[in-house]
Amino acid sequence: MRRSALAAAFAMFTLAAAGAAEKGHSDFEIVRGPYLVADVETGQVIAEFDALRPWYPASTTKLMTIYTTFQAIRAGEISLNDEVKYSGNAAAQPPSKMGFKPGSTFTLDNALKMMMVKSANDIAVAVAEAVGGSVDGFAARMNAAAAELGMTRSHFVNPHGLPDERQVTSARDMALVARALLRHFPEHRPYYSIHAIQIGGKILRNYNRLLDRFPGATGMKTGFICASGYNLVASAERDGREIVAIVFGEYGGKLRNEHAAALLEAAFDTPLRRVETETTLFNLKSGEEYNQPLDLRPYVCGAQRGAAVAALRGEDDDEGEVAVSHLTARMNLGPPIKVRAYIPADYGEPGFVARLPRPRPGADGGRPDVLDAFAPINGTSASGPAEAIGAAAGQPRPLEEVGPEQ
Repeated sequence: MRRSALAAAFAMFTLAAAGAAEKGHSDFEIVRGPYLVADVETGQVIAEFDALRPWYPASTTKLMTIYTTFQAIRAGEISLNDEVKYSGNAAAQPPSKMGFKPGSTFTLDNALKMMMVKSANDIAVAVAEAVGGSVDGFAARMNAAAAELGMTRSHFVNPHGLPDERQVTSARDMALVARALLRHFPEHRPYYSIHAIQIGGKILRNYNRLLDRFPGATGMKTGFICASGYNLVASAERDGREIVAIVFGEYGGKLRNEHAAALLEAAFDTPLRRVETETTLFNLKSGEEYNQPLDLRPYVCGAQRGAAVAALRGEDDDEGEVAVSHLTARMNLGPPIKVRAYIPADYGEPGFVARLPRPRPGADGGRPDVLDAFAPINGTSASGPAEAIGAAAGQPRPLEEVGPEQ
């Protein structure tokens, strides 16, 4: 392993606590999240940090969801053309979501596309119920599959990754399921790499920005909750060699993207080695001394976010700009993939439904407990739950495209 080259590539992501103190942020210690980069074919670990440390997976959980679903498809239990019903339980999930009305239906194929591109938590629940009969039943399948893959630091209780202290994984474990997806289900590779979908007149772009800004990118999935920070499982292929990179606990979306891109770029410059002493996904020990995941909420969503980002970047920049980018200008990947949902006839126009999180004054001067908002898919006044909320509050914001998550 050429540590000098790797160290230079990753130096921007490993500022010391002493540097934070110099910037006047000595009241806390900057914690670096785990990362790992490995060769998909051999499992050789090219670089890693605390790869076995428990971490909250956030929406990278959906890689385990889609893996478990592909197992059911291969076993003949369900097919991509089978109907998935959108239940009240699915509709009750927090964003990111599609926000359909209970009783809506779509094929499993369309459901997986919406889940992977929009990172839709409600669709993940609909898929879990279709495959496993219930969320609990599906979670049991996820854990069984994880055990088969050797994911010794993982436990799942839901299919989407929304906050739950019991739902944990590690960078090594996520590399195992990513590798299994790429190797065991090559026929389903397109699901990891869809750059955008179109439903009605609206385009939803994939949150994984490496797809259209890192040459050779092949997938896979982003994730974010306050407790986990910004996570990304990314894969790329060049000259017949495929690499997977896992980044957990970054302090911003741009930092997450650049960190993964730096890992991949350096990995492609590292010769493949096949020696018995080489560290692989199956023998590494780094981070195993940790038993509990770290909660990054104070640094990512709390009062110390600004100070943490300033200490990491050496400047007061909440976006986490980097001095040297490993990403290109946005590439044209062609038209979005069209998906469809079948809305109950009594629902009226297809679209998104959102509920205002706080009461707002009603027309009569009173204060309603809740206020529903509707955003038509084919309309121009709104393009999703967030815009529906704005429209209901009297602030319509027409958009041609729904942008990426934070």
